[in-house]
Amino acid sequence: MSWRNGLPAACWNADEAVAIIPVEAESTSDGVFLATHSTIPIRQRDQVQNAVGGTVVTEQALLLAVLNQPADQPIIPILGRSGAGKSHLVRWLRINLDEKPSTRMIFVPKHRMSLRSILDLILEHAEGERAEALRAKVATAVDAASDEKAARLRLRAELAVLIETREATNEGTSDEVDLRAYLASPGGLPALFGDDVFRSRLLGDDGPIARLVKEKLSGKGSEDKDVAFGFTAEDLNLSADDVKNAGGAAQVVAGALTSELRIREIAATMLNEQLGAAVSEVFGVGGDDLKQILIDVRVELADQGLELLLLIEDFSIFQGIQGGLIDAITLISTEALTLCPMRVVMAVTSGYFNDQMPDTVFTRTYKVFDLDLEPGSPTVFEPAGFTARYLNAVRTGTSVLDGLHAHDEPVTSACDQCPVNAACHKAFGQVDGFGLFPFNSHALSRAIDSQSKDGAFVARDVLTRVVRPVLHRDEAELNGDRFPSEAFAEDFKAGALGLLDDIEALQQLRTPGDKEISDRRERLVRFWGTGTGPENLNPTIHTAFGVPPIDGLENAPDTPPVVVDPDEPVLITTKAEKAAALPALVKAVDKWRETGDLLMGDRNKLRNLVHVAVTARLMLDDGYGGDGSWTNGKREFAPAFVAATSIAFDDEKLANALVPVDRDNDDDVRVLRALAWVNQSGSWAEVPKGEILERLCDRKLEVWTARVSERLLPRRGDGDDAELIRLAHTLLAVGKALGIPEAFNPDAQSRVRALFAPAPEQTYPEARPLLGKWQRKVSEDGLGRERLQERLLRRASFTQGGGKALAVDVTSLHRAVRDTNADVPWPSGTPELITTTEAGVATWSANLTQVREEAAQRVPDVSDLGGEVADIAVELNTLIGERINAGGLPGSIDPESLRAAAKAVRPGDQKAAEALRDTLDRWDELTPDDRLRVLTADWEKQVSRVTSWLGPAQAAVAALESSLQAGPASEAQRECDEACQELIGYLESLAGTVAGINGPEVVA
Repeated sequence: MSWRNGLPAACWNADEAVAIIPVEAESTSDGVFLATHSTIPIRQRDQVQNAVGGTVVTEQALLLAVLNQPADQPIIPILGRSGAGKSHLVRWLRINLDEKPSTRMIFVPKHRMSLRSILDLILEHAEGERAEALRAKVATAVDAASDEKAARLRLRAELAVLIETREATNEGTSDEVDLRAYLASPGGLPALFGDDVFRSRLLGDDGPIARLVKEKLSGKGSEDKDVAFGFTAEDLNLSADDVKNAGGAAQVVAGALTSELRIREIAATMLNEQLGAAVSEVFGVGGDDLKQILIDVRVELADQGLELLLLIEDFSIFQGIQGGLIDAITLISTEALTLCPMRVVMAVTSGYFNDQMPDTVFTRTYKVFDLDLEPGSPTVFEPAGFTARYLNAVRTGTSVLDGLHAHDEPVTSACDQCPVNAACHKAFGQVDGFGLFPFNSHALSRAIDSQSKDGAFVARDVLTRVVRPVLHRDEAELNGDRFPSEAFAEDFKAGALGLLDDIEALQQLRTPGDKEISDRRERLVRFWGTGTGPENLNPTIHTAFGVPPIDGLENAPDTPPVVVDPDEPVLITTKAEKAAALPALVKAVDKWRETGDLLMGDRNKLRNLVHVAVTARLMLDDGYGGDGSWTNGKREFAPAFVAATSIAFDDEKLANALVPVDRDNDDDVRVLRALAWVNQSGSWAEVPKGEILERLCDRKLEVWTARVSERLLPRRGDGDDAELIRLAHTLLAVGKALGIPEAFNPDAQSRVRALFAPAPEQTYPEARPLLGKWQRKVSEDGLGRERLQERLLRRASFTQGGGKALAVDVTSLHRAVRDTNADVPWPSGTPELITTTEAGVATWSANLTQVREEAAQRVPDVSDLGGEVADIAVELNTLIGERINAGGLPGSIDPESLRAAAKAVRPGDQKAAEALRDTLDRWDELTPDDRLRVLTADWEKQVSRVTSWLGPAQAAVAALESSLQAGPASEAQRECDEACQELIGYLESLAGTVAGINGPEVVA
């Protein structure tokens, strides 16, 4: 408390904040109102229906317009969005208008004005028997409808009747006319409004019927916006939990409304068109009554030579009776009816005025004052100046302000009596002598930004969401050296996003061992700082909040902060420009730390960075082709250390994560951010403070790696595993039987890969059924290949929990597949099913007789063919051509098929068949591996192309020979016969093998 020379650190009373800034700002006294009033920028337009253009003026222009308003243009609307200050401006006008004896003023406030209150307020200016009769009618009618539940039911029923009896129309497009006709029919909206199932939605507390009834009986509350109550399209987006119990017509119309927005919009318009008449019927008074009351008042005031000024804080409270008000306003005095001059200033939302007012209002409007400024409009309005007046009012207190107003004395600055006035204003800033403490312009701008909608300044939001919470809640925090509080930072964090999100910058603001001071210093610099990064602020700010500066840190400028409009762009400095150039993934880490939000794409990238960094230190290797071979379609063999499931960023998953990355842990965030940066730059030298961050990453990665190793890689015993060796060789034998090429290679890496490689598919499985049946026996009998693989993985892998494989011990597998280890005995305790499976594989691997015979039948012996297939085919084709010319070609010969079969034979096919035949003939000389290699090799295509030509060629030769022998011999025939005999000699030795191609199946 020493910063104010023994006075409390907070220079205000928290209770005064509630009194000066109530939720309903209009409820303050005139003294408080005037003390807190700031000049408001307004756009004045003379062209009523032109929503653009105009001149930016102050409230003085409004006052002047009212004073100079001509009688034939009695309407001045004040437009703007909800909360923009329209009603505030009307109240300021009321206070500042001089009371003239010739003018009677009726002021209609926006809150707590029921239908009866509005009419009674106007009737105060009416006298005579007619006025008394109207007063009695209003009291009787409204009191009769004071039961809110009954009023809701009556309004629902009245709307249904009015829709059915009044809504038929031929105006609009044909489609709209048809829709209106349907909705107005007994099966349309009337059916829906009369249905018991849908009544709960229509009569609900948050529905338009309930809202309208409540307003007419009690007036608008502080929570209600200054927009006219009525039906919206969303109100008619109906559904019911028990819709099947609704009437048929109600179901149909509800379905139509729910399915199409345009139908809901037309229906809402139709209902709103009947609200006025329905209100009049339910409450006994309506627009016509209001019109008559105003006419009577104007007649009486005309008799007295007076004029009438009507000030309306919120035109929407006239919903349902607005027609009578507009008629009374726009009514012109005639010879038969003398009316006093009437002027009206009304606050109304821009949308309602532009879209729902009748044309007569536009023709009788004098000027429009719009609080919604166009982008880029010059303005004298400053949020800091606006807020400073409220801060000064709270410091001064309600009773003092009311006293000053009662004695017509000016409001002075409460800061004048403060012992630290000069230092405080220099550090925090001031406007017109009113200090901004505990804000400065930066903190105020960021807090306002956090509560703004679409970047617009809404006075109500600034007061109730920014100024009042800080002055009321944080008074105790400031006096207790706990400010800026965590609640302050949480409330207004949206206004400071992107500022000081860099964890490396935050490290410079830390006081080791004092988290509370460090956190408050971070909030202080984030909100009160210039936005350029870590810095010490003005010493008075540090002293006022009890947050010491950091030695050696750069100091912020000593001059008072410039008061800026929060709608203006923030000045970007060199440091901020550098921040904008951060790598995208680094920005994602900063945002995650600040908000907890992390896009799934960024999350996956960061997980992969951590995974790669830790895996590199583990030096794990599956040893047989990478992750794809590891899983091999079976997720139970996947490593537990996978990026998607092992690395967690979310609070609820940290406890069970293999690698938890906690955004509340500064080192975790710094390492994650550094990994993102070095991944982008490619070198630690390109990362700011790269040398320091590299050491930090090394330390953290050691911790993460040790954590993974401890849970993933428990210690294994030394020495070879006999069961693992026998399992590996059993799987190698299966791999050879399946024809996996790597299984025959001598190097350990190929053999390990073969243990899990998929089996090659047979080219023509139907041609060699015995091979397929034998391979299935070898790979599926007993445990089968997949279960053998699982058993081997469990023996060769680091395991966890239930024993699922996590990471392969590659070194042990390399030793296991060596040939020198193949005969190691099974260890005791090995399950019998495993040993019998291995024995069965060995037996089947040696039982190759039938498979060899099947192969031999498929491979022709072409060693005695006497030449190349291509040459022999040419001679045969020549002979066939001669016989064709002589007219003696046997009908069984198809020349085109023979030529096509010969053409299909490739140059290497004949040699491959010869080599294969030679290998099969030397069967007894082959090693076991050579036998398996030749039987499982992919030679079927080559052999099939040779035999596809050889068989038809032999048949053709036989047919030619028979044809030539049947007729008388001629010289040409003799020569042909000799050629045929020579060709037959080439082919005769192959006749037996061709005949065996389709021989009987051998059953194993």
